[in-house]
Amino acid sequence: MRKALPIGIQTFEKIKEKEFEFLYVDKTKEILQLVNHPGYIFLSRPRRFGKSMLVSTMAALFEGKKDLFEGLYIEEHWDWGKTYPVIRMDMSGINYQSITDVRGQLQNMLAQNCRKFEVPVEALSHAGLGPKLGQLIQLISEKYQQQVVILIDEYDKAIQDTLSKEGDLAAEAMEELRGFYSVFKPYDEYIRFCFMTGITKFAGMGLFSGANNFKDITLSSKFGSICGFTQQELEENFADYLTEVDLNRVKQWYNGYQYQGAKVYNPYDILLFLSEEGVYSNYWWETGTPGFLVKLFEQQNYRPQELGKMELKETRLKQFTLKNLDLVSLLWQTGYLTITGVKQNRAGVNIYELGIPNLEVQNALNALFFETISSTQVDDYTPDHVLDSLSDNKMEAFGQAIRSLFASIPYENYSKSNIQQFEGYYAAILFTFLSSSGLKVYPEKSIAIGRVDMTIETPDYLYVLEFKVGGEGKALEQIHEKRYYEPYLSDGRKVILIGMDFDAEQKNLGGFEWEELPENFKGN
Repeated sequence: MRKALPIGIQTFEKIKEKEFEFLYVDKTKEILQLVNHPGYIFLSRPRRFGKSMLVSTMAALFEGKKDLFEGLYIEEHWDWGKTYPVIRMDMSGINYQSITDVRGQLQNMLAQNCRKFEVPVEALSHAGLGPKLGQLIQLISEKYQQQVVILIDEYDKAIQDTLSKEGDLAAEAMEELRGFYSVFKPYDEYIRFCFMTGITKFAGMGLFSGANNFKDITLSSKFGSICGFTQQELEENFADYLTEVDLNRVKQWYNGYQYQGAKVYNPYDILLFLSEEGVYSNYWWETGTPGFLVKLFEQQNYRPQELGKMELKETRLKQFTLKNLDLVSLLWQTGYLTITGVKQNRAGVNIYELGIPNLEVQNALNALFFETISSTQVDDYTPDHVLDSLSDNKMEAFGQAIRSLFASIPYENYSKSNIQQFEGYYAAILFTFLSSSGLKVYPEKSIAIGRVDMTIETPDYLYVLEFKVGGEGKALEQIHEKRYYEPYLSDGRKVILIGMDFDAEQKNLGGFEWEELPENFKGN
């Protein structure tokens, strides 16, 4: 009988209950490396990535619950004769709509820990919540004659929730949290270990420089897979669920997150996939897109076809301020982009190459971009019909589908400034729409003789597309003039050239021409 999948379980004690026989992927070797040294540690990972399970495991370890670690790596490598009082604070418990919510949650967490350690709430005599936390740390340490361990989960949840709100609520939440978290250093003698998780690393919190100086292990190769499952872990631990599964397709859909170590799966994603017996779906995405991301999509001028090939300096990648919310940095920190490579510029500064981690995120981002820039949903246009028309080289049907698509977009969504923006807008719509069809779409592909606006691949055909605004016939003409087809003549598939000339007044195709290159074509 195969073990049960721990879907939705975020507590180590529950996952280790012998009654249920849940599968558990042993991460205690990495945890041992992390907790063996005193200090202040910060780890950033996207939502639903196993951060809470990690915090729960650490709590059980420091509290000396040896029976839960039977058979795990750390069982024979930990001093079970020594235990520590563990102060846990979970910021993910509520949705923050006001500064009162933030303060109320901080007060609740103080009260919960007072009850846990039988410390009277009245003993926390300071007026501010931060000083109250400092008092609590000292009182617990003195009561148990032992340094305390502090574990904070989703430290930035209140800021995340308020980013899309009007006014200065996010700044107020950050200031409140900054004051709360800033007490650690003055009470350092009472603290054995402090670990904090979150999604986003905000500057201005006073945590990552100065007195507190949390060490950020987000991009440490030693801890790159401390959350998530590697391919080896998946195949070794979930073999009973993989007997009928195409592993290569699973990799394409769900693997691909990388934090300077092995690529990993989002645990939430892959567990749901296995529980649904191999049904491919956007499981992680469907848990909700942060509202502030949708707002930034609308405010910042990024085109979807650019996101698969971004580069950022290390400082810009790792943290930012509320006044400088960068869409690409946020997309990385929230899990919609991942690191695909790193290089150094001439000054020795690390430059990180970013790309979309997997097919699930690619499909979901396409849908979100499409909805944001067109005010419509991609599913309204039956993209399967487009897939069929290109798979079978039915150009009349393909052209009609594109005309119907642009005819349905509200007038006010179109750019009104200049021709180049028009062309970029049309290209962005087409890229997201065609990618959502499951086609292999390559935007702005650089070749030796120029840059092709778009290429599309099917098993039997290779399409070379060029876009123009105004001047019917100019797009196809440019393909021939620039010989954009030349790199594909030896591909073995039939090459189809497509010219799309857009009419800026009609907001639709003004001209649509195509040409199939004859076999053994050698060029003009």
